[in-house]
Amino acid sequence: MFSKFEFNGKLNPTFVEGAFKLPLSSIRAYLKEPISPRFIPVGSAGITRPDRAGLDLSKQPPAVRLNKELDFILTFKLKGEDLIQESGIPYTIVRPCALTEEPAGANLIFDQGDNITGKISREEVAQICVAALESPYASGKTFEVTARLMSLNCVLCAVVRHMSLKNMRKGKACYAFLMTFS
Repeated sequence: MFSKFEFNGKLNPTFVEGAFKLPLSSIRAYLKEPISPRFIPVGSAGITRPDRAGLDLSKQPPAVRLNKELDFILTFKLKGEDLIQESGIPYTIVRPCALTEEPAGANLIFDQGDNITGKISREEVAQICVAALESPYASGKTFEVTARLMSLNCVLCAVVRHMSLKNMRKGKACYAFLMTFS
């Protein structure tokens, strides 16, 4: 794993610390007619929580609890998102919860407002990014995503108004969720 912390909050024994820099001062787009997102950064769920008033940090994931100790990584990710949103580039920002090496196939929950926690496989995040590239409804959206153990009926309740059961492939399900965000 590439994360400093495991999902359970313990240090990742295989993590190797190294210097990382991404100096950006601005990003601009000069497109006449964008139809779908052209830029899909993958951020982090919890990105807006370190400065949220009244938040019980003991109930938050490690990156939120330890933002200061991690050299304000979430703070800088949020600044990066702000630059992208102001750039004019058609974007979709995907904020997954804790990343795992598990195979894709879990039930997914999409949300906005930066309140969900959980975990999701890297493979599923990649599939979501590809689905967002194909959807003009995803452009200009920011959302969080996690995997949950829940019945298929719960997932169907969320997407049935947008699609038929025969199209319940993972990419199509992502597309349906993306369409519903305002």
